[in-house]
Amino acid sequence: MASRPLFPTLLTMTSLLLILPTLASAADDTATRKKLVACINKDITAANSEWKLSAGDLKKFTNIIDREIMKESLAKKTSDDQLKIINDIKECSHKELPSLDDTTIGKMIETLKAKGMHCSSLVKH
Repeated sequence: MASRPLFPTLLTMTSLLLILPTLASAADDTATRKKLVACINKDITAANSEWKLSAGDLKKFTNIIDREIMKESLAKKTSDDQLKIINDIKECSHKELPSLDDTTIGKMIETLKAKGMHCSSLVKH
């Protein structure tokens, strides 16, 4: 049986050790985003008593939120970044929920901002 040269083996092991923390942090980030989505969805569903959306419209709204949260990194965001995400959710809400008036969508977005901040503080600790 031929023995493997030591240097290439050490190089491979070092490469793997350097990659593993990145893979673990990506998995942690995804798990944290899923927790954040679950928290926000729970709070948004409870807040629906005010808006009285149909089950289908509520599902569309939570799906919009889910898509935006799951595509964004949880890294600290600037005010402009946060505003862009909120505006993207608002625009998608207007497109996917055309039967809702601007006032209702405005209330939903305001609630989303408050619930998002609340859930972010819970998930990060």
